[in-house]
Amino acid sequence: MNWLGIIGDALWIVALAMMAGASQRAWRRIEPGTRLPMQFARDGRPVMRLPKAAALLLVPAIAFVTSLFLLAQNRAIPPGTPEALILFGVRATLAAAFALAHLRWLEAAMKQLAQEGALKP
Repeated sequence: MNWLGIIGDALWIVALAMMAGASQRAWRRIEPGTRLPMQFARDGRPVMRLPKAAALLLVPAIAFVTSLFLLAQNRAIPPGTPEALILFGVRATLAAAFALAHLRWLEAAMKQLAQEGALKP
């Protein structure tokens, strides 16, 4: 095990924890049976909606599967090689990108639900 692998694992753990925590807080505020907007048109109106459970778990689940794939790739590369450094950069960038994408989507979805009155007080 090399240091880049450990730091990459830690970054994914932090990103997944942030996504899970934000989804959990949103779950508590959203009324049961609400369908969350998943995709927005250019004018800001929701185009596609999913049930609450599917919507809140979709991006974190995809991120988790991606992290497992990158973890397996990391274990197959010998430490101290240029490939290990490149893979660390990919892992760090993707962890941050998934977390930011999920948090930005969640913010937009919660604003839309607040306008519709679908949030608990």
